[in-house]
Amino acid sequence: MRKKIRYVAAFMALTVLSACSDILDKGPLDKYTENEIWESAELAQAFLYPTLNTVSGYLMYNDCWTDNDVIQDKSGDSNLNKEQIDNYYDAGWNIYGQVRKCNLVIEKMEENTTFRESERKSLVAQAKALRGMIYFSRARLFGKLMIVDRVIDENEDMLFPRTATIKETYDFILKDLKDAVVDLPVSDNGEEGILTQGAIYALIAEVALQGAAYIENGQDEYYALAKEASESLFALKQYELDTDYEKLFNDFDYAMNSKEIIFAQWKHETNTTFGNTWMMELVPNVNNDKIKEGSTPALQDNFEGWISIFPSCDLVDEYEVIDEDGKSKNWDESSYYQNWLVNGGYVSEAIYQNRDKRFYATVVHDSTLYFNSIVTMRDKGNLHWNSRIGGDWGTALTGYLYRKGVYTKNKVYVSDPTYYHQVVLRLGRSFLNYAEVMLRLGDIDTAIEYINKTRVQHGGLPELPLGLSADEVWKAYKRERRIELVHEGDRYWSLLRWGKADNASTIEELNKVHHSISISADGKSFEIITLPFREGENERIFTKKRYLFPVPEGERVNNPSLDQNEGW
Repeated sequence: MRKKIRYVAAFMALTVLSACSDILDKGPLDKYTENEIWESAELAQAFLYPTLNTVSGYLMYNDCWTDNDVIQDKSGDSNLNKEQIDNYYDAGWNIYGQVRKCNLVIEKMEENTTFRESERKSLVAQAKALRGMIYFSRARLFGKLMIVDRVIDENEDMLFPRTATIKETYDFILKDLKDAVVDLPVSDNGEEGILTQGAIYALIAEVALQGAAYIENGQDEYYALAKEASESLFALKQYELDTDYEKLFNDFDYAMNSKEIIFAQWKHETNTTFGNTWMMELVPNVNNDKIKEGSTPALQDNFEGWISIFPSCDLVDEYEVIDEDGKSKNWDESSYYQNWLVNGGYVSEAIYQNRDKRFYATVVHDSTLYFNSIVTMRDKGNLHWNSRIGGDWGTALTGYLYRKGVYTKNKVYVSDPTYYHQVVLRLGRSFLNYAEVMLRLGDIDTAIEYINKTRVQHGGLPELPLGLSADEVWKAYKRERRIELVHEGDRYWSLLRWGKADNASTIEELNKVHHSISISADGKSFEIITLPFREGENERIFTKKRYLFPVPEGERVNNPSLDQNEGW
């Protein structure tokens, strides 16, 4: 595999230094192995690996806060979605231990006289890039932040105020990223565990795009920066859209060789089990001994997941159909569905036929292959919510399961080791960022060109034609972004960005009422019904105060310099 050799080496270095990974949270390095670390460029590089792993996690949020997901037994997410949180809620304020690690590398490299200049520059660039990534992950949550750009003495109080404006925070982030990109490599040369120019250009574009919706002034400057960074990324000619959307997310070996992935989190089987991955929350908990007599067909698998996340019917509706006339349409406007209304037949032929290719790569629907089993979500089906002995838990509670992000080559069992990856940044996402920037700048035709790149290559859909109105393109763009980036940590922030930019007092998509599809036992009729479990768990309420989370009141008690976000 193109990237695997470096990945394993990085993992080994990470393991060796695991005892040192919390140094910066506890005190100065002279209590530990400072000489060993700062006298070896390889050890100094390895010192950054845990931070890279942590920061990549900061940038990955699932869609449980959005209209993409229906959730079960996730009380924290449910309370947030219903806005049943107060100003003591902590969305993740204290990341300053990780910031300190970055500051320490920068300081040590400024003092260093033994490393080659190229090594010092590389380490400083990586540390600044990571610091910018850390701050961006929190700026999306809180807006203004405490800026700590130096190593704080262990006896110094951390009583810093937040920046005066949101723009000041975003300006700091963007400066770090722009400083870093110059001294990062263009290519990873098949190695994992290092940041590249491509990753930072992609991130600059996204930071500027998100920040433009929140900053007090300077939006045009930010859109221009997002445009420039996107074009710099494309000019590197290091990346291309993948031809297999499903394997990009569901096959570790394939993904490691993908030219589309710019930045991802890679987990090694040596220290990863299925229970440490997101797959546990996506795979059902059903086998033939757990379903009622007459539930068909018999399963070929024992599903041992701990499922709590399901695709919403609202998400499924967004995947278009390529109709008999070659045009893309909503599923309920297609000739297949209209023919079914008149002549009857199987629901699967009426609503699941010839959908956007990403539908089949993302969603498991009734009467399809999943692992080694034909799974049925219809009444008396093997994954229907009324078919499980003892209750509905562990079944397909919306009539759908997620396929995206699930490795189906091996049984998912909590304690078994596995490789796993999650994509953070990729070219398809960057193409869509560029399309959004061009829409903001009024270049409709270029926006259509870049929407069509993922729409055609990944979706198999016909191109959007030129000549559409701005409103039509915005609608198509938002739909395209939603289905292209399901479960890639994007949907929530995009909804907030669009709402904030439009000065909307609420966000319609975050006030959704969710449903399930109920298909008859013979597979020939269906209805959309209220969710068949725990009334109120999937209620969604959004008011404008949630464009930013509260600064936790406990932090404000400890640091009176911290002001509070509006509404909290």
